[in-house]
Amino acid sequence: MHQLQERPPQKESEPSLWRRYRTSRKARRATAIILYVLPIVVLLTLMFTVFIKPPFNPNEGKVVDSHEKALTTGPVSGERTNDLNALVLQVLNDMNAHSWDEQNHTVLINWRKSDVNQINCGPNHCDQRGHSTRKDSLNDLRLLENLYWYKARHPDDTTMDAYIKRLLPTTQQEWGNTVQNKGWIYFTLLRMRDFSHDTAYWNHTLEGWATAEYKLLDPKLGLPHGGVDSSAGSDKIRLQDGYRVDHALETSLALVDAGTRFHHPEWVTAGKHGVDVVIQQAYNKQYHLFGRIYILSDPRFGDHKLLDTQARMGEIGQEIEALVRTGVYTNNQSYLSLVKEMLDNLQASPLRDTKNGGFYFKLYLAPYQGFDTGHLDKGMKETRQLHVLIATHLANLVFNNRWSDLEQNLIQVTTQRLFLPAPIPGFSYRVLTDGAMYPCKPCKTAPKVEDWITSEADNIALEAMQTVLSERRQLLPTP
Repeated sequence: MHQLQERPPQKESEPSLWRRYRTSRKARRATAIILYVLPIVVLLTLMFTVFIKPPFNPNEGKVVDSHEKALTTGPVSGERTNDLNALVLQVLNDMNAHSWDEQNHTVLINWRKSDVNQINCGPNHCDQRGHSTRKDSLNDLRLLENLYWYKARHPDDTTMDAYIKRLLPTTQQEWGNTVQNKGWIYFTLLRMRDFSHDTAYWNHTLEGWATAEYKLLDPKLGLPHGGVDSSAGSDKIRLQDGYRVDHALETSLALVDAGTRFHHPEWVTAGKHGVDVVIQQAYNKQYHLFGRIYILSDPRFGDHKLLDTQARMGEIGQEIEALVRTGVYTNNQSYLSLVKEMLDNLQASPLRDTKNGGFYFKLYLAPYQGFDTGHLDKGMKETRQLHVLIATHLANLVFNNRWSDLEQNLIQVTTQRLFLPAPIPGFSYRVLTDGAMYPCKPCKTAPKVEDWITSEADNIALEAMQTVLSERRQLLPTP
């Protein structure tokens, strides 16, 4: 019997991926959903990236040093504000970022807005950061005072604590036993004592300073005197025997205050005598202002006369401030009367800049340096004139806002003329009367302007703004 040989079954080929896709209802439905949703997702992503998320930051994730960081944060360049609290914080933050000299553990003299690595600039030369060739320890004292002052106004704010800790050892080493013969230092140390709460330490410094100053007095004249430079510039002349009027007046007033505060009646007597002598010898009754240098004896310029007759606004402010502080603390009405006389006359003085506000640089009280009596130097505005804002605010507290218009004018000058805004905010030594940067003809590279922020100017401006922002009891304590 024949056996039929069956053919083995053939294996069917699998359908293609495309055929499977076309026969799958689920796959086609998923595709439709994707094609519908995908444009919406893309659109939302673009909207978030372009309109919501901030622009790309090339420094994101990059570690930068303090002065580079200050260039990329903070207010917009060119922006000004009338908010004194905001300005104080901007200036302190910029100083903490840019003013510290790691090489010498001190505060730098200045740094350029256009290049913060150029430091301690003068008309002909700048040092490079990390290679400082000069210093001024007065900047350490004033900055620490301002840091403590800010802390006293904001006791819960700890942002300045690290900077205080960094600066304190240097300042104590330089100033803990100071005998420097500048009267305004005494009043700065008083604020240091009050705002730091380290009363015992700074009281010791204050008493030591007053003791040293008392020993320097000429018993007959009632003032310290000796060789004195005609100016701080390179063209200065050494005078044989005389005194700087502002230093002598403020030191005498400081002795009156210190003698009252620390129970030394001999200091009070000596200080009062010194004040009387300075007023008699150096106070101009026509303009109601003090001159700069009185000579007792010099073979070239003569004897017993006011040689330098310039009345400069920074010095005027410090003189009035010392008069009002001492007058209030010791209840000396003659000092307060002189404050009233000086400020009343400053209100109508030719020194007032009626167009741009504030004051011109200086006025000649009598012929000097080839200039006639009454000559005005209108070439610039000096930031040191903000000492007048300090003095005016204090006097307004005593005399019921008698000069409130003058104070408001000076605040406006501070914020809109003298302040140089971000990205490197602060104050320079001087600007043109309209607030433009002062030209620097000897500068070898652009910009040919004095665009350097100075520690002295910053600190004086900080003192002025914090004076306006502080309470009366912090400013004029009674005995």
